[in-house]
Amino acid sequence: MPTARPGCSTGSRSSAGSERCSPLTCIRKADIEETEFWRIVGAAREAAGKDVEERPETLRLELERLPLDTIQSFQRLYETLLRRANRWNLWGAAYLMNGGCSDDGFRYFRDWLISEGQQVFEQALDNPDSLATVEDADYYDLESFGYVALGVFESKGGGELERDFSDETTIPSGEKWDEDDLPGMFPRLAERFDS
Repeated sequence: MPTARPGCSTGSRSSAGSERCSPLTCIRKADIEETEFWRIVGAAREAAGKDVEERPETLRLELERLPLDTIQSFQRLYETLLRRANRWNLWGAAYLMNGGCSDDGFRYFRDWLISEGQQVFEQALDNPDSLATVEDADYYDLESFGYVALGVFESKGGGELERDFSDETTIPSGEKWDEDDLPGMFPRLAERFDS
């Protein structure tokens, strides 16, 4: 059961006739546990099998089972993970894996990276060269995975999810690279993807 924000009460009107906040706007901004977040992503990945393009649909099925406040919390943590992965070295890995990578492409690469699950995500943050072992794909991006929670939230009557767009204007952390630097930075990725 959602917890009301301080000063909020649910229902359409107070006894004095003034507007009360709706149950949705009174939802406490609770954080989903990261283990639960990754359980949901892992279940979606497992249900999709080898078909990466099916992951958004299987994630949708997972999220539809959840209450609105949990979906909002899922989105909040998703955006936190996008920011954690906003690193120059990961952009370099994406550049090698996709034969180039724009700023939008790097966002979609991070959507794919989250869809790979916790182990691949955490290993890639520690060492992007570890991505040399992932399954073959035409492109390593999955834009639609990043929009699933928004669609589910709206379809369940929640309206528009609260979003944090700061990632779109934040410069990646770490040291910027030149294209010629990448094979030396990521020898395993370069051997597999640099042709």
